Amino acid sequence: MSTPEPPSDPFDRKPQHTHAGDPQVEARDVSAFRDAVRAADVGRARDLLAAPHVRAIVNEPLFDFGQRAAHVAAGHEPMLAVLIEAGADLNLKSIWENGPYTVLDNATEATVPFLLAHGATLTPHVAARLGWLDRLQALLDEDATLVHARGGDGQQPLHLARTSAVADLLLARGADIDARCIDHRSTPAQYALGDRPDVCRHLLARGATPDIFMAARLGDADLATRLIAADPSCLGARVNEPGYALVPPFSIYCWSLGFGLSPHDVVRKYGQHAVAAVLDAASPRRVRLLSALLAVDETAVAAILADDPALVSGLSRDDHGRLAQAIFHGHVAAASLMLRVGLDPAAPGIDGGTALHAACWVGHVAMVEQVLAHGGVSLDLRDPVHQSPPLGWAAFGSVHRRASGADYPAVIDRLVAAGADVHAVGNGEGRSLLDMAAGNPAVQESLRRHGAR
Repeated sequence: MSTPEPPSDPFDRKPQHTHAGDPQVEARDVSAFRDAVRAADVGRARDLLAAPHVRAIVNEPLFDFGQRAAHVAAGHEPMLAVLIEAGADLNLKSIWENGPYTVLDNATEATVPFLLAHGATLTPHVAARLGWLDRLQALLDEDATLVHARGGDGQQPLHLARTSAVADLLLARGADIDARCIDHRSTPAQYALGDRPDVCRHLLARGATPDIFMAARLGDADLATRLIAADPSCLGARVNEPGYALVPPFSIYCWSLGFGLSPHDVVRKYGQHAVAAVLDAASPRRVRLLSALLAVDETAVAAILADDPALVSGLSRDDHGRLAQAIFHGHVAAASLMLRVGLDPAAPGIDGGTALHAACWVGHVAMVEQVLAHGGVSLDLRDPVHQSPPLGWAAFGSVHRRASGADYPAVIDRLVAAGADVHAVGNGEGRSLLDMAAGNPAVQESLRRHGAR
């Protein structure tokens, strides 16, 4: 009887690349590994991990916000299995100054048991997120200070409470009902508002501080009335804009409700008609006009302007900047209506960019055409933050925005045809347009075709 062969190492194979020690090959392989993990291409990742120089970086923070491969693959069990075989450490956190994430934070309900079985450590944040009341209680019994522990983005467990029962347990153990996370400066009730409105409502009943967006999302007309009476300026609040102390810029509402939305927009989004009536009755014409424009409510816009034909000419520069902001956030139909009623495309929006900058950022050819046809916007005007012209926004956006349906090469063709300077540097740091488009060969080719160097 022959001696059995020892079990094979799944990665003990001839590497795909044989140029060991070649920095260019190694860098290319690492880049390909990142792409494979992002795309959940298990076979490609396994092949690349056969190379020692790729296996050596399996735990490195190669991804956005200091994430490691296991963080990115946390919801994909086959990819996780490959990474674990290659030596992935499931208890390494991401490197993020505002609160590192664990692999379990990114995991789905289906992959959490798999990760726990392979050595990942359960945290109170994950137990709260999954609604695991008994396990959460056991963790708190073992270490009472965990009720205040900071997790991803600096959240405490209460920020993630899946159910009212979980919230009550945490509050009974001393959780701060209005604790703000580090990254978004948002409270547990604000985190819950978007996808756990019942938990938000429960936290409000337990004494959490309300804001006008909660009244709008929850359809609470009485709460809206009280908040407006206490602070009428809340009617002009906008997600991600200063001026409303209860909801700071870059709050969690940017992602759960939507960038740039007003309370009026939120009630429309969620069909809360009773609150809409309260807001409309209390709001000045200017606020109602801007909200109707973003909602593309042409009937309401026409009625408001019929009552006050000079309203648009009296809007502030910031109000006119709603046009550039709408384009930046992909509200193209609203932007078209704003142009038609006379909002100024040269008014600064996000990072001081004009409507043309914003249209280039999202790669929207038809919007670029509309803005150019309207006139009044310089083709080579540099924004005050990045010192970048519209061409620079198109080049950078082609790599870092990659808007759905965008055609960045066509945008560049149209700008150059209109007279934009393709030889200009792309930003205040002196980077060329080609450098800013690095990672998008089609855009680089378009720039080269027009003479960019």
